[in-house]
Amino acid sequence: MPVWTRAKAVVPYVVGGTKITLDVLSKVAGLISPPCVQTVIDGASQIITIVEGVKANRDDSKTLAGRLLGLLTVISETYKDKTDEDLPPDVKTSLHRLQTQLGDILVEIREMRRAIDPHTLKGFFRGILLYGDNSGKIRECTTRIDWAMNVFQVEGRVGDSLRLLDVHDIAQDIHQHVVAMHDKITNITNRAPPSAVDALPSSSIIPSRPRKLYGRDEVIKDIARRITTTGSPRYAIHGPGGIGKTALSMVVMDHPGVVGKYGDSRHFVQCEQATSPALLIELVARGLGIEESSKDRMKDVMARLRHSSQPVLLVLDNFETPWDIVGEQSRVESILCQITSLPHVGILLTMRSDRPPSTDVQWSIPWLDPLSGLREEPGRALYISIDPKAGSDSSLDALLAALSYMPLAIKLMASMGRSGQRPTALLQAWRDKAGGTDLFRGTDKNKSVNMSIRLSIESNLMKSVPEALTLLSLVAMLPAGANIELLPTLARDIPNLGLAQATLSEAALARVDGGTQTIQLLSPIRSYVLKHHPASDRTKQTVYDAYVQFVTEHNAVYGSARFLSDARALATEETNLEAILLLSIQSGSHSAIDAAIDFSQYQLLTRPRLEVITCVVDVCRQNESLDLLARSLETSGGISRLLAHYGTAQASYEEAAGVYGELGIRRGTADCLIGLGEVHRMQGQYPEAQVAYQKASDVYGELGSRLGAADCLRGLGEVHRMQGRYPEAQVAYQKASDVYGEFGDRLGTANCLISIGEVHRMQGRYPEAQVEYQKACDMYGELGHRLGTANCLRGLGRLYRLQARYSDAHKAFLEAKMMYEGLGAVDDAADCSKSLDSTFCEMHASAPRLP
Repeated sequence: MPVWTRAKAVVPYVVGGTKITLDVLSKVAGLISPPCVQTVIDGASQIITIVEGVKANRDDSKTLAGRLLGLLTVISETYKDKTDEDLPPDVKTSLHRLQTQLGDILVEIREMRRAIDPHTLKGFFRGILLYGDNSGKIRECTTRIDWAMNVFQVEGRVGDSLRLLDVHDIAQDIHQHVVAMHDKITNITNRAPPSAVDALPSSSIIPSRPRKLYGRDEVIKDIARRITTTGSPRYAIHGPGGIGKTALSMVVMDHPGVVGKYGDSRHFVQCEQATSPALLIELVARGLGIEESSKDRMKDVMARLRHSSQPVLLVLDNFETPWDIVGEQSRVESILCQITSLPHVGILLTMRSDRPPSTDVQWSIPWLDPLSGLREEPGRALYISIDPKAGSDSSLDALLAALSYMPLAIKLMASMGRSGQRPTALLQAWRDKAGGTDLFRGTDKNKSVNMSIRLSIESNLMKSVPEALTLLSLVAMLPAGANIELLPTLARDIPNLGLAQATLSEAALARVDGGTQTIQLLSPIRSYVLKHHPASDRTKQTVYDAYVQFVTEHNAVYGSARFLSDARALATEETNLEAILLLSIQSGSHSAIDAAIDFSQYQLLTRPRLEVITCVVDVCRQNESLDLLARSLETSGGISRLLAHYGTAQASYEEAAGVYGELGIRRGTADCLIGLGEVHRMQGQYPEAQVAYQKASDVYGELGSRLGAADCLRGLGEVHRMQGRYPEAQVAYQKASDVYGEFGDRLGTANCLISIGEVHRMQGRYPEAQVEYQKACDMYGELGHRLGTANCLRGLGRLYRLQARYSDAHKAFLEAKMMYEGLGAVDDAADCSKSLDSTFCEMHASAPRLP
């Protein structure tokens, strides 16, 4: 069998079975040492990306892509452990010739794509007229790839790996190699944090799936059929609480047909924790496994979804929580509309309602019918699976009818039955409690669930352990559930904590999520408890104090040895911290407000959000706490600046500076002036920025704060550089660098060095620029500052490209791109991709043609 044929046979295993995408292949190129191999992989990947987007000539395009994938598979396997010195001269010659061939193909494919641009009428007709001509060109390109594969087979360098190993073994080995390379990338880039967002726990863990779902087989098949056969599925599973919507959605996710279509691109988002639109975006980002942040989480989400190489299924569970936020429905609707604007993203949403949300979303027709209770036989089977002795009780059918065959109500009643209460006794208790009460107004199904929860809470089992209800009320306060490790602190006033926890589990009122190690309540139970059994004031205060103390204990200074571990701890509890701090600050407690400001400063450094700090500012205004008001306004200014809300940022900084002035805290005033300088600079308002930096510098000078003055000098250097005043910029950077050096501030020094490198590069002083970039890169590397390292690498890439050192430029851009992607810096990664593209074409154009 020809080599390319066997290579093509490997491709479904490598690309499909183990999900090695072109993105991973670019990472492979970055970890393979020989530059000629890197450029071959990059060039072939670019061609594949283009031809995969060609709508016409699909068969010929697929054939070409298959050949190239086979080529990349063989080359990455053969040269994964080689250095440039390991390659014999004849192999290098062949690889350089292959570079030339790929360059020619890339130019032709691009010209072809531009000529038949389907977005223009002229291009559309050209595509029709040139169809046959283009097919011939694509087939000619394919022949060149076959020639290249044959050349490598004859030379015995690349083909050996295919001749010596079974195809399946090759696929498995390459998969293991890529996994190892992912580990290597992680080890390279995770040395230490430039910001708390690095390596924070963010992936959403799907709740434990039900072992068996009774009476829903036909519904499961119907939903699975719809979301696998509809082009852009948009479905909502709706119905009352306790009907089994969450369980149904999780089982549908695991349906073989759904797994076959969506594979690993199935994502579950627990929207019950989404108490604000910003938190909804954050939860979606976590559900997608986005571990890093570019400060704009919606941008992160859309970039991840847009760049997916296969269809995506997004399950938004308990969507009624964000949808019902007072005054925020339009923002939530905007988020949903943005996501559904992507045709390859399928939506399966669960919601307590009688219809899907938002009339602006084109929901798939016909809608799913509202989910109803179980039929009689599945209802009996579910009850008996929990309480096997109930099958002989003559009142079981009547009890199930009273429960409206609601799955949650059945589980709660059966759990009580397992503790010794027979269906006859439970039915009588049901009738006694239901008679004459207006506590459960609403549909019969809602009444069934609420009554079942009430009976469970008032059961003998719960009465035997009074602490269980206290624990239940405590857990209901926490939208993300109670962390088991924190529970002894949160519930320090609850005796017999272990027994209380076991009782809730036995009564089926709570469960332990093994993935997140939290005690969780189902949404209908949590809603009922918050309404009818809210935590006592003492319990609330204990929880408030515990979370205030938690923030205080994990408030390490940015850049310190403890910073990353503290940031991880805060990230784990972020949802609960937001909810509890917003409640605790209402009392005006200075310690609670302090903690909320500290928490907001953590968010400023990681994933900026304004919800908490905005409420803190309002509370401080009401309480006339000027010192806390100044701190909160300054923090609000910083977050707003990072979110590009420049008007709000400017107003916050200016007000904070005024308050600091009233208090006589001149350092605070100077800090706000630097913030104002940054706001002006980011908007291109250079004269105003220069004035702000100079005022701040004067204040720092009067205070004797040389580091503060150095910060101002660096800001002034940025202003000069952006205006092309390079000599002035270099002087400012150098002065700032000298001060940072005196005080041992290596991060400040590195920031100045990279800026000096930029100044040299812009003036054509390339050797000097390389020295400064390399110094900064080394310093950032020692500090573990990944963003700084990536910026240096990109600067070096630009420098090398200007000097026509294309192999060096390619390597620098590729490594920078990988690091930006790891940091979630979408725009910077895209910029590096464009630079890689241009570098490859320039290298191709300048390369001598071999005979």
